[in-house]
Amino acid sequence: MAMQRTSKQSFDMNKAKVLLYLGFSKVTSLGGRGKIIASTGLALGAIFILFLSGLLYKTDILKDHRDQVFAYVPDARIHVKVVLNSNEADPALIHYVEHLAWLNAIGGDRDADRHSNAWTNGYAVGYWLSGQPEDLTNLLSQLKGVFAPLDLPEDFAFEERDIVLREYDFRIAGNPVAQAAEAMNGFLYAGNPIAASVIGTPDQIAAFTYDQAKALHAETHRPTNAVLVITGDITERQLRRAMSEAEWPAGVPAADVLNPPAFDLSATDLERFEVVNADAAPRLIWRKVVALPEPAQFDLLEAQTALLADILTTNLPGGIAGPLRFDAGIARAFNVSIWPIDEDNIEIEFFATPDSGVQLAELERAFDDTLAAIGASGIPEETYTRVLGRFDGFWPDWADKDETAAWMADYVTSRVSILRQPLSERALKRLDRELSLHTTNALLRQLTGEGRTAIAYIGSEESF
Repeated sequence: MAMQRTSKQSFDMNKAKVLLYLGFSKVTSLGGRGKIIASTGLALGAIFILFLSGLLYKTDILKDHRDQVFAYVPDARIHVKVVLNSNEADPALIHYVEHLAWLNAIGGDRDADRHSNAWTNGYAVGYWLSGQPEDLTNLLSQLKGVFAPLDLPEDFAFEERDIVLREYDFRIAGNPVAQAAEAMNGFLYAGNPIAASVIGTPDQIAAFTYDQAKALHAETHRPTNAVLVITGDITERQLRRAMSEAEWPAGVPAADVLNPPAFDLSATDLERFEVVNADAAPRLIWRKVVALPEPAQFDLLEAQTALLADILTTNLPGGIAGPLRFDAGIARAFNVSIWPIDEDNIEIEFFATPDSGVQLAELERAFDDTLAAIGASGIPEETYTRVLGRFDGFWPDWADKDETAAWMADYVTSRVSILRQPLSERALKRLDRELSLHTTNALLRQLTGEGRTAIAYIGSEESF
């Protein structure tokens, strides 16, 4: 398999970039490729979100923390998570540190707990455990081990480095879509921490030393750099008793930890990438990042961009399904995702498979022309109204406490995992009032204007 970059610069597939992997789920409705949540399998239940500095959200139980705790009906299990700010460290190195820190916390036994997990993304590193409510003290005691200095045998640490290398082989080396994503991330996010590969390249991984890992662990894995999130069937009294018994360390206000690095969009440019693989089905990935004229609140912007993506995906006037699929037979299948990178920048991705006999270049031109035409004419009011009418699924049924509890658990986890403060339930309930056709068309015009664009062709050269 060869990967080529269609410019005068040589391209090394081992230097490709990827952002999302390792136990995470892409959630289009929560921001697509730029947003991630740990795959905890959270179920319905009472939810306590506990930061090291105190409690978050509302409850009818804890009157003295009315603006700090959120709680609903019980869940049979509890989930305890620690998220640490990676402080813009090398993501590939901190991914290696994550492996070592978790093994250090569970006693160096790779099979010690099948109900545990650890993850790294471009912003943070996290660890979690699940169990019964009566296990909370033990879960906290084990989880706080991620703060302990690394004390694994050096040969064990090197063996784990080899496991990371095998992870690269599994997730990147044989995956043309991942190879394209890494390259595109590096170009689109150039100059920002999230441009760097979370898993790294084989050469980078092989060069990591145990001393480097120890130093970065000491710098980042501190209680004062952490947020604790707990969900499950527990009371405040049980929680405080368990934290006391586990001797959970004191921390700092969550606001001091939940600060994502600023994103600065590089100059307007376009780069093309080719992943040549005769055995791969032909696919087009078209991505673009644009800056907004004015910043917008992140959660509102996420809803606005998700609504626009839903509209563009339809076969209604203002959608692309008709021109590309049903009317002209150009795309066999496609997906449109739009999400905020931060309050000032948004990204769009068009991922498509061409119809029989259609080359990727033809598919790209058709998409470009269709998006430009829709941007020029705007989304019709009738289309906007119809899609908005079925957009309620973006949020839970706020009247259903169980559904709301499950949704809030995922929401809070997703926010903390990218170092953002979650909104309260009350604030979230007001967001739908700020959706409008005017804003939707304004975002569409931005996406059809100047920005930073990456286009990848995947498949045999004949399909290009």
